[in-house]
Amino acid sequence: MATNPTTENHSNEFDTLLAQSIEKSNLKEGSIIKGIITEIEDDAVIVDIAAKVEGRISKREFSFQKDNKELAVGDEIDVYLEKIENHNGECILSRSKAKSKEIWGEIEKSFEAGELIEGVITGKVKGGLSCEIGVTAFLPGSQIDTRPVRDISHLLNVPQKLKILKMDLKRNNIVVSRRAVLEEMHKEVREERFLQLSLGDIVDGKIKAITDYGAFVDLGGYDSLLHSSDITYKRIGHPSEVLKIDQQVKVKIIKVDPEKNRVSVGMKQLEEDPWLNVKSKFNVNDKVTGVVTNVTDYGIFIEIENGVEGLCHKDMLTWSQKMNSKPGNLYARSQTVDCQILEIDHDKRRLSLGVKQLTPNPWNKFNEDNPLGSVIETEIISIKDGIMFCSLDNEIDGAVFSKDLSWENDPKEEIKKYKVGDKIKAKITSNENEKVALSIREVDGNPFDILNDKTKGDIITCNVLEVGDFGVKVRVAENGPITTIKKNELALRKADARPERWAKNDKLDAKITTLDLPNYKIGLSIKAMEEAIEKEAMEKYGSKDSGASLGAILGKALGRENKD
Repeated sequence: MATNPTTENHSNEFDTLLAQSIEKSNLKEGSIIKGIITEIEDDAVIVDIAAKVEGRISKREFSFQKDNKELAVGDEIDVYLEKIENHNGECILSRSKAKSKEIWGEIEKSFEAGELIEGVITGKVKGGLSCEIGVTAFLPGSQIDTRPVRDISHLLNVPQKLKILKMDLKRNNIVVSRRAVLEEMHKEVREERFLQLSLGDIVDGKIKAITDYGAFVDLGGYDSLLHSSDITYKRIGHPSEVLKIDQQVKVKIIKVDPEKNRVSVGMKQLEEDPWLNVKSKFNVNDKVTGVVTNVTDYGIFIEIENGVEGLCHKDMLTWSQKMNSKPGNLYARSQTVDCQILEIDHDKRRLSLGVKQLTPNPWNKFNEDNPLGSVIETEIISIKDGIMFCSLDNEIDGAVFSKDLSWENDPKEEIKKYKVGDKIKAKITSNENEKVALSIREVDGNPFDILNDKTKGDIITCNVLEVGDFGVKVRVAENGPITTIKKNELALRKADARPERWAKNDKLDAKITTLDLPNYKIGLSIKAMEEAIEKEAMEKYGSKDSGASLGAILGKALGRENKD
């Protein structure tokens, strides 16, 4: 399309005249100049800068300045010339930048005096919001409100009171807080409301927040704590089971702490205490029916009346040792169960309950049929931590400890010979406290029985089984227990304490130095025996002062005994 020469000439002429006008006006980009308001629109103010050039300034830049007043056509104002747009006849102006230096000074005075300023939130930026306070300021996300705010639409373009947190003129950076203003307002309301609350008052409130340990109740500008234990006399797993956010509740003030400015409230304190009727209604050994309110590793809690519950320890659930460690295998919450009251502690408001007490005790019959010392046949059902567990009947188990497997062999090695499912014979060695201890090594007798009439200090004859650097391994008597006489206990004199003096199947005498029949332990010493013989011989047939040797004295003693 051909260009109209006339139109092109007019455009060039306008640009030339505009340039000449601007040059005469000494207008420079980046300078502050005077302008006249020529028109006020809904969202902008049109300003003539006396150069046949107009600029458009957002109305927002006029809204929250210290010299704020009603704008009118014809008003002269200072503006900042950012850029001259000579092609379309407009330029880019800024009112806020023109006032920036003055405004920064005023803001700094407010900051130093701790005064609040007024501003408007204009939109979102990274990490928070942008605010207009005459200059642009930053409102961090954490400083918007006392709680996290997802929707900020209700805050946009609405005048807000703000507190200056930090300002840096060099970086042109101001940080403000709306949260600090709200907290200060809340603090005043809280302090006033706190003075109105007294211990024992019954007040209305609203559930504000729910936690694992309770709830926070708004008492009309003041938040109080409602602990889980004060919500109801019934056991609850979590406060949310009986409470919900914004629920209206009636509570009683149960604690006031003036130093910490805290108040605690309770709901159950408005109900009748169910424990007041326990003393007159329940007795030890009563059979009662209740509902399981909680299942734990150590037992189950059973509510026998509204707000009155007791613990049935896992040991009291069943006579079977197989199930005692797993209450969850037997019971679940809300299950109805019959039980017996074992103990009532009115001071501590505790009940001890038992379920197994309502069924016959299988231990009584077992002990009647299998008295202490009986040898029984049984089956290994598990092996754990050096213990073999055996089934004695449907509800009773017995235990064989590794030390009770053999009199002679290493317990750790001996237990490796057994496996689950093996049939074994074992002797009942203990049946106290509803626990049965079994012994395989005692099935064929107890070698320590031959020592029942012996005491510490007695001399006993032994058979040599083995000799070595460790000393001499012997069997006491013919069928007695096996023990080792250590090398330093083999003779009174070190030169004679040689294990090779004996050979297998030799016999020797030794003195009993320790004897613990219940724990099957015996200690022997040839050295102690020789010391006793020497002492006795010295006392009867000579003295160390006479110069006679022990051999001579012993020979003399033996000679007298032969004559006798």
